[in-house]
Amino acid sequence: MPALHVEAAPLAGRRPTAAVRQIAGDLQTFLARRNIPTYIYFLEDGQAAVSLWQGLLAVVDGRVIWWTSPYPSHRGGVLRTFAFSPVTAAARLAEHYTALRARTLPVLFAHPE
Repeated sequence: MPALHVEAAPLAGRRPTAAVRQIAGDLQTFLARRNIPTYIYFLEDGQAAVSLWQGLLAVVDGRVIWWTSPYPSHRGGVLRTFAFSPVTAAARLAEHYTALRARTLPVLFAHPE
């Protein structure tokens, strides 16, 4: 049987710029220095998402790095925060990462007893 050749689907939107890729890579490097594993996803809208932990995802648009804090706002709603440099973002994200790791995760696929 002949092998099938499948073309990779092109991104429908804008490709991330060199600045977005650089900032996301720098953020990943600074977080790795703090022993925080990350994965970078390049999004179709030209942004990059840096995944740290369940519920903690930093978005890079080339100018700003923003994410949703695990802590609620003073009014009890969702608190979105941001940083302009990967160094500052890594320091603040490390605090959020530690807080989220301390919380217990729901047991998925647990056997009912």
